[in-house]
Amino acid sequence: MFSLPFFDNKKVIFIGRGKEWLSFEQFAKTYLQLASIESVFIDDDNKQRTIDELQEKSDDGAIIVKTAGYPGSGLPFPYTTPTRVFFDCVTQLGATTIGVTGTKGKTTTSSLIAHILKTAQIGNIRLCGNIGDPMLDALEDATKNSIFVVELSSFQLTELRTSPNVAVLTNLFHDHIDYHGDKETYWEAKHNIMRFMDKNGVFIYNPQVAEAAEQWVSESPARCIAIDQEEPVPIFAKAKLIGDHNRINYLMAREVTRLFDVAGDVTQQALLSFEPVRHRLQTVREVNGVTFVDDAIGSNPEATVAGLHALIKNQAPIGCVFLGGNDRGYDFSELVKLLYRVGVPKLVLFPDTGEIIKNQLPETYKPDIFETRDMEEAVKWAAKETPSGSICLLSTAAPSTVIWSSFEEKGALFQEAVNNLSTF
Repeated sequence: MFSLPFFDNKKVIFIGRGKEWLSFEQFAKTYLQLASIESVFIDDDNKQRTIDELQEKSDDGAIIVKTAGYPGSGLPFPYTTPTRVFFDCVTQLGATTIGVTGTKGKTTTSSLIAHILKTAQIGNIRLCGNIGDPMLDALEDATKNSIFVVELSSFQLTELRTSPNVAVLTNLFHDHIDYHGDKETYWEAKHNIMRFMDKNGVFIYNPQVAEAAEQWVSESPARCIAIDQEEPVPIFAKAKLIGDHNRINYLMAREVTRLFDVAGDVTQQALLSFEPVRHRLQTVREVNGVTFVDDAIGSNPEATVAGLHALIKNQAPIGCVFLGGNDRGYDFSELVKLLYRVGVPKLVLFPDTGEIIKNQLPETYKPDIFETRDMEEAVKWAAKETPSGSICLLSTAAPSTVIWSSFEEKGALFQEAVNNLSTF
C-alpha cells in the first residue's frame, strides 16, 4: 500500500519502548519488507555504550528509528521517526492532515475539531497523535478521503520536515526546556508545524502568540488566519467546557471547520454536545459540599492560572489547590499573586516545586499547608480541610514525574482517592 524503499531489506533498530514502539513494530510487519527489527532502550547507565553500538550498526547500514520521547540532539548518527514515516504515508495517500500544537490546549482543540467534523459528517475523521492514539495506527484502511486530525507535541515536531495541510497553534509558553535546552529551541520545534507550508497551506493562530504573529506569519507563503481572541461566543455559556482558554480553543476549532464549509449551526450543536477531555477541568465528585476537580493536565503556571480563573468565574470559590512537581525553572509569581488575591485557604504541596511556591507566598498570606508525596493522603486531608461550598482543584503548575509517571497517572490516582471518600 505504501512505498517506503528506504526500509527495503534493512535492519531496523527502534530507540524506545511503549505505545510508539508497539505501533511501529506492527506497522513494519504490515507494510515494510525488513531484514529484521528490534528495539533498544537508552538509559543513564548504558547511554554511551548503547550509542556507540548504534553508531556501529548505523555505519553497517541499519536504519535507526527514534521515539519522540528521546531527544535526538545527542545522537551522532542519522535516524528517522514514526512521525516522519506517518507524513510520508499520508502524502502518498493524498489525504488531508490537520495538525494542532501549542503548549496547552492541543488535546481539547484537536478533539473539538474532530467532533465538529464528525457531527457535520465530513469525510472519514481520524483523531491521532500525541492525544494517545499512535499516528501509524490511524493509517489502517485509510484512503485519500480520510482526514487526519493530529495532535503534535514539540517532541514530535522537532524532526518534522513536512507540515500538515492545516496547522493550528493554540499558544506558546516556557516549557520542555529539559528536552529542548532553551525556550528558543522549543519554540522553533513548534514552528515546524507550519514552517514547510507552501501557498496551499493554512495556518490558524492566536495573535497573542507574538512569535507566530510577527515572524512566522511574515515569512510564510501560507494563508495565515488570526482568530479574534476577544470574540464573544454567547452559546459557550451553555457548553460543558468552561473558561476563557476553552472559548479560544473553540474559536480555533471553528476556524478550522469553516475551511470544510461546516455550517455555523452545526458547529454550535457540536460544541454543546462535546464532552470535556479527561483530566482537563473534569469534575470528579462532590463530597460533603466540596467539589473535587481534576485538572491534572495543568502542568505549568499559566495552565493552572487559566483553570483557577475558569472555575472561579463559572462554578465556585477555590478552597484548596494541589500544587508542585518537577522544577523546570517556571515563574510562579502570577500564580502566587492569584492565590493570594482570591485568598485560597488551603494548599497541598508536592515536591519539588511545592517548596518553591511556599517560599514565594507573601508574609500576609497564611493558608493552611499540607506537604506530601502521597495522593491518597492529600485527598483525605483536603476532604477534611476544604471549606464546604468550594472547589478542591488538582492543577499542579508543574509536571509531576518526580512522583508519578505521567499526568494521566496523577489524575487517575486523584480520581480514585476522591471516589473512595466516604460521605457524612
